[in-house]
Amino acid sequence: MVMDHIIGIVVSLASPIILGVFGFLWRVNSKLSALEKQIESHGVRISSNTHKLNQHFEKAFTIRRDK
Repeated sequence: MVMDHIIGIVVSLASPIILGVFGFLWRVNSKLSALEKQIESHGVRISSNTHKLNQHFEKAFTIRRDK
C-alpha cells in the first residue's frame, strides 16, 4: 500500500520532468535547424557575391588593359 503510493508520487513527478526535457530538446533542435538553414543561405549568397565581384574585377581590368 505504501509502496504503491510512493510509486504514484514518483511517476507523477517524473512525467512532467520527462516531458519538459523532450520539449526542451525539440525546441533546441528546431532552433539549430533554422540556424543551419540560415548558414546555408548565407553561404550561397556569399558564393554568388564573390562570383559577381570577380566578374566585375575581370571586366574592370579588361577595360583598363584596352586603354
